[in-house]
Amino acid sequence: MPSYATILSATVPVFLIVAIGFLMHRRGMLGERMEVGVMRLGLNFLIPCLILTLIPGNSALQTASSAIWAVGLGFVLIVIGFLSAWAFGRSSMMRRGGGLRTFAISAGIQNYGFLPLPIALELFPNNSGPSGLVFVFGIGVELAMWTVGLAILSGRVGWRSAINGPFLAVVVALTLNYTGAYTLIPGVIATAMEMMGRCAVPMSILMIGATMGRFFQRNIFHDALRTSLVSLLVRIVFSAGIFLWCARYLPISDDFRKLLVIQAAMPAAIFPIILARLYGGRPQVAIQVVLSTSIVSMISSPLVIAWGLRWIGG
Repeated sequence: MPSYATILSATVPVFLIVAIGFLMHRRGMLGERMEVGVMRLGLNFLIPCLILTLIPGNSALQTASSAIWAVGLGFVLIVIGFLSAWAFGRSSMMRRGGGLRTFAISAGIQNYGFLPLPIALELFPNNSGPSGLVFVFGIGVELAMWTVGLAILSGRVGWRSAINGPFLAVVVALTLNYTGAYTLIPGVIATAMEMMGRCAVPMSILMIGATMGRFFQRNIFHDALRTSLVSLLVRIVFSAGIFLWCARYLPISDDFRKLLVIQAAMPAAIFPIILARLYGGRPQVAIQVVLSTSIVSMISSPLVIAWGLRWIGG
């Protein structure tokens, strides 16, 4: 099991890059046009290259049941997160039309991709199992976000939006994996994809910080204390506990257990900020959730991961 110092050294650089992206945007070094262009490049090309590098031949995906468990739990755990966030929000006197719906989808979903991925790669450098499961798990998360999450926020379902570059790359990668066709890919192509895929991780983390900087406004601190405290209770305590319980007691692989421990320690995802802006929600509430959970996670994430890995015997 990795030591606490190892876990700390794996998590701190990730949050440091987020902070750098935030400051670069605030100083005008990363404009919105550049940010959107880089994110499109990552979503449609670099991230699929990374997926096609991590999944085919991955030891954690030797059987189809491994993929089914990853996708299924990705969906179920996020739906539980949405419903629990709704319940906690209602109990704190949040109401529909006053930010409850935005709070539910913001506090209910963790940053499931580009924060846990580099941490998994750093903690388990000789085992690509946990990192290979990140995007398979992400399919279930995306399906939950574009069905249940969007229905909570706007009353509509946009599942077709989940069929994007990473989704298609996962489908292709799993097909290559279970048919064995990945062994036919020429070495020079595989090396080129790996080189391009490596660019996706730091670039995406930097853009997460830039996105936070773009939506950061002075008025986000209005009624921030209540939203922040409840979001910490939902994301850092309740949802983390659900993830850790699943990691220990469900009949899943050791690699998936390790990934769930890392997922348990993650702050709220950033994408609900954009969803709230597009579908009539309250971006201010989503920003409060993201900022509060991200700041606290800088301290809590290494502790949760260290304790969680010890608890599951990892």
